[in-house]
This record gives sequence, C-alpha cells and structure tokens, in this order.
Amino acid sequence: MTLINIGELAKKLTDDIKQVQTDILWHKIIGFRNIVAHEYETVEMDRVWETASIHIPILEEQIKRLLESED
Repeated sequence: MTLINIGELAKKLTDDIKQVQTDILWHKIIGFRNIVAHEYETVEMDRVWETASIHIPILEEQIKRLLESED
C-alpha cells in the first residue's frame, strides 16, 4: 500500500515540481503504482522487494534534497 500511496502522491505533483527534480523518474513511480494497484496479479514480488529496499531509500534522499533546495 505504501508504494501505491507514493505513486498517488507523485501523480498529484505539479509539472513545475517534477521539472525541478528531473533525476527522479516520476513516470516510472506512477507506472509502478498503476501496476501494483490494477495489475497486481502480474506483480513480481522480487520487483516489489527491490523497489522497497533499494529504490525507495534513493527516492527518499532525492526528495530530501528537493525540500532542502526549497528553503
């Protein structure tokens, strides 16, 4: 559910915000959310684990940098 929530929130970001942080692959985050939410029977659990354990910590750091740059 957390991955779905992250994708939902990414969908709600404005294009201006997405353009500021171009190294974040917003379309992949949103696409992954769509697969997990709507095509869950095709989801490979290895991908979910990889996303949660590797990609989410990287995304967290990218978001922190984005927020720090706003100050």
